Amino acid sequence: MKKNIVALVVLCSSVMGLGIITPAQAQMGRSTIGPSLAIGGGQTSVGIDSKFGVSDNVSARPFVYFPSGGTFFGSALTYDFNLTNTGSRVQITPFLGGAVSIGTGGINNSTTVGLVGGADFDVTDTIQLKAALNVPITSNNSYTTVNLGAGFRF
Repeated sequence: MKKNIVALVVLCSSVMGLGIITPAQAQMGRSTIGPSLAIGGGQTSVGIDSKFGVSDNVSARPFVYFPSGGTFFGSALTYDFNLTNTGSRVQITPFLGGAVSIGTGGINNSTTVGLVGGADFDVTDTIQLKAALNVPITSNNSYTTVNLGAGFRF
């Protein structure tokens, strides 16, 4: 439980730090936070996923997940392909980038570097859905995951 609290504090610190150093015009309407599921390695983990617009096409994406027997937290840095879609209310923004995650507890004590790709789906002005595929490029008890989540824009 203590490690879960530490991971949550790290996520909140990242959120506050990015809010302080990111220009206001880049943040407007591009930041989200919300619940998420990570599916892979024979288990499903519940967590919190967030996104902060650093520039027009770059986002930092801190996260924390709580699999059985540990905690994973870290961040991804992605390039967002801002596609314009004038025919529909749903805006789709594909992204590609890299991620670092730190696992704590049990056999999950490892640091993993990986590639991430996916898309954000703006359903309304305040709700965004996300789907991503995380592929590890290090070989230390890590596995490919599919992440599905929802974010509340602020």
